[in-house]
Amino acid sequence: MLNGNEWHQLHGDFLSDTEHLVTRAEECLSHLELISDDKDAIECLLATLQRIAGMADAASVKPVAGLARQLRYLLYFASAAGRLQPTALVVLRQCLSLLSWQVELIDPVTGLLPLDDTEQHALLEQFGCCCGIGKVESSHPVAVQWPVKLAHPEPAQTERADRSSTL
Repeated sequence: MLNGNEWHQLHGDFLSDTEHLVTRAEECLSHLELISDDKDAIECLLATLQRIAGMADAASVKPVAGLARQLRYLLYFASAAGRLQPTALVVLRQCLSLLSWQVELIDPVTGLLPLDDTEQHALLEQFGCCCGIGKVESSHPVAVQWPVKLAHPEPAQTERADRSSTL
């Protein structure tokens, strides 16, 4: 593990570069708010989120990397399915605000970002739901593992169904 001085020496440009990329992502979103199917804006946003995730991985800032990567994953599938509705864009704006806030809270000396990820999971779930990728099953925020995996029957349920059909 790197000490504070080593992190700062290795990743000194990370904070300013990431802040610049978050601003670019917000500009792409502004274009999408005007024209929701603007392919160039979507591609720019996807590429920007990928760069943020890669830089955060390299700098060992896992919360930022995870949020950027998961947001990109959801955005990719939502845009491919043509599901970027106005409500999804509102939640996407909230997700980018959270990403910006996370970057601002990174300790510039150690690179640590000690946060509770409940809000992150709730926003990602909400964005997925707005895009038709997932469903909210209760009114309370739930921690969801992303990327979303399709539900398959449990092995025990499959075995029971097989046995009942042979009886």
